Amino acid sequence: MYALIRPFVQLALLRQGPEDLPASALLMWLCVLAYLILGLWVTVPFFSFQLAVLQSGMELGLLALFAASLLNSRGLRPRFVQTFTALLGVGVLMGLLMLPLVYSLRGAENPQEIPALATIAYLILLGWLLTAYGHILRSALDLRSLSGGIALAVFYLILTAVAGEALFHLLSP
Repeated sequence: MYALIRPFVQLALLRQGPEDLPASALLMWLCVLAYLILGLWVTVPFFSFQLAVLQSGMELGLLALFAASLLNSRGLRPRFVQTFTALLGVGVLMGLLMLPLVYSLRGAENPQEIPALATIAYLILLGWLLTAYGHILRSALDLRSLSGGIALAVFYLILTAVAGEALFHLLSP
């Protein structure tokens, strides 16, 4: 099992790039499935099942579209499977680490109930996720600096947050 997870740990630790993953459709689809399951695990306790499925599917679709658009804009379409797999796998790995924190942050009725340590830990893991995504994007897009990749990762995070809010308001009674 660790052999399957190890490449994503190496990606998250910035020791490997997406080019070090096999260009495997099977691995990509396993990561898609894991990403969707984790997305549901995070959202089902807080939203209706239908909204949770739509939210998870929207995030998955945006990630695929984002990666494909960036790669296509640089003429690097053949890197899609490895890049998308890397983003998904690191997202799942970091999501699992963040899961207890997400539940503690979302479970609070008011801001005074949120432990400061949980907030700090969540922000550190979010920063690490953005750095890992930035590393993957820098490598996949042949960018010169990590900061360019991190800027793209932050843009993706903002895009996902805005789209999630729009979806929620569109479908909420």
